Amino acid sequence: MKLIVVMSAMNLVHTSGIDLGHLRVLDVLLRTHSTVRAARELGLTQSAISHALRRLRAALGDPLFVRVGRKLAPTERVLALRGPLAEALAAVGRVFQAGEGFAPATLKASFRIIAADYAELVVLPRLLTALACEAPGIDVVTQIVGDAVEDVVQRGEADLALGASFSERGGLMLRPLLRDPFVVAIAAEHAPGRLTLERYLAARHVLVAPRALPGGVVDNHLASLGRARRVVLRTPCFQTALAIAARTDLLVTAPRSLVTEYVRHAPLVTFAPPLELPEVRFGLLYAASRQDDVAHKWLRERVAALFPTKPQRRR
Repeated sequence: MKLIVVMSAMNLVHTSGIDLGHLRVLDVLLRTHSTVRAARELGLTQSAISHALRRLRAALGDPLFVRVGRKLAPTERVLALRGPLAEALAAVGRVFQAGEGFAPATLKASFRIIAADYAELVVLPRLLTALACEAPGIDVVTQIVGDAVEDVVQRGEADLALGASFSERGGLMLRPLLRDPFVVAIAAEHAPGRLTLERYLAARHVLVAPRALPGGVVDNHLASLGRARRVVLRTPCFQTALAIAARTDLLVTAPRSLVTEYVRHAPLVTFAPPLELPEVRFGLLYAASRQDDVAHKWLRERVAALFPTKPQRRR
C-alpha cells in the first residue's frame, strides 16, 4: 500500500510537470492557508509559492484555494487530497531516508505539538533541554485545539499530541507515557488540617477543562455518589487555575506531576483527594501514517525517554 502511494505521487510528478517541491508547497498551504506563512516555513519567496500554486492548479484542473478575507480557503477537491498527500510525502521521505544514516544533530525541522499547559509544563522544559544538545535544528510549535485533537492529528495538521483522555480510532496510534494521580491544591493560608469529603464539597472549586467539554473525572465520580461540588470557575488552563488558587480560597484538583512543578513557585499545599479518583493516563498520540517516518519516530522516542519505560504511578 505504501509503495502504491509513493508510485502515485511519482506518477503525478512525471505526468504533470510538477515536482515534489510543489507537493510540499500544497501540504504547507493546506495547513497555513497563507502564501506568506508557507513561504516563511519553507524558506522560499512568496512569488515562488504563488508560482507553485499556479502549476498545481493547472496540473489538477482545480483552483485548489479561494481567497476568503485574508486567508486561502481550500476547495473540496484539495480537501479530498489532504490524506493521500500526507501519506505520499511521508512515504517518499521514507524511500530517500532508507539508505541513509539518520543524524538528529543535522536535522532542520519544525514539529507541531498539540499540548495543554499541563503537557507543556511536564514535558517541554526537559524536551527542549534535550533537543538543544542532540538536535539544535528542531523547532517546536505548540497549539491548543479544544475538542478537535484527534481530528487535527488524523488530518496531519499536527505532528503529535500530548495529554490525556484521547479517543482511540482508526488511523491513530497512542503511546502511554505516565499514570499520574490527582491531588488537591489549596493556598497555604486556607489549608485545613485535614481535607475531608465534607470540607471538599463545602469549598469553592476551579474546574479545568482543556478540551472545553462539560463535566470531568471529579464531577462524574461525585455524580455517581449522588453528590456535587460548587464550581465557580471553568478554565482550559491548569496554570491559571493554580495561580488563582494560590491567591484565593478556591481548590484545584489536578494531576500531581503538574502541581509538583507549580508549587515550587507558589504558596500552595497539596492533599490527597478525599474520594477515589482514577489516575490520569498521560500519553502521546500521532497518525499511523507517521509510524515509519524517521525524524518523527526519533522525536517520539525522545519524548518517551523522558518517562519510565512502562507507565507507572509516580511515588
